[in-house]
Amino acid sequence: MGARIRLLVVDDDAAVRQAYRTMFAQHPAVILVGEASDGSEVTAAYARTRPDVVLMDLQMPVVSGVDATRELCGRWPDATVVVMTTFSTRDHVVAALRAGASGYLVKGVNATGIAVALRQAIAGEMPLSSAVRRELVSTVMTAPESAGHTLTPREVELVRWLAHGLSNAQIATRMHLSEGSVKQYVARIGDKWGVRARTQILIRGIQLGIVDPDTLSSSPS
Repeated sequence: MGARIRLLVVDDDAAVRQAYRTMFAQHPAVILVGEASDGSEVTAAYARTRPDVVLMDLQMPVVSGVDATRELCGRWPDATVVVMTTFSTRDHVVAALRAGASGYLVKGVNATGIAVALRQAIAGEMPLSSAVRRELVSTVMTAPESAGHTLTPREVELVRWLAHGLSNAQIATRMHLSEGSVKQYVARIGDKWGVRARTQILIRGIQLGIVDPDTLSSSPS
């Protein structure tokens, strides 16, 4: 097992924050390094603790989780934010992913499940609860397609591997590239499409017909 994941929790409910403290107090994979009780406190807490991942609630009284995620990712483009909320409706999911969230979980996940999702997000994968995945597929299936995608064949191949939820290392193996080259491909695709997060690249890939939504729940051969 690698180093423990440094986690910043953002939730306006004191009881939920206490539950996270208890949950991760002795957890071997995660260490809670900071808390924020509203989205307005996120950037200061992030600057102070510099966590590996931010676990972000959405509904907060002053600054929402969506707005906080947008501000955080705008200031620190390499920040990793995983949403943890009770809401899995299309509007909430799409808003969070467009703001820059790297993953989206529905509350009720146990400590081990959270730890796995956080590790996936750090590795560049896209942890999504099953209900969220269904909403994502529904959203992109009803979105209008663009006339073209401007990607090279190798970039198209990479986007299709992303649909399987593979890490950079796994994609590198399949495409016979270095992990650094995979990161460069992802960045270049994001630049072409005007998006930042891998999840947003995936959404765009489905909208353009590059990715079959059925591959979102299948494993590569």
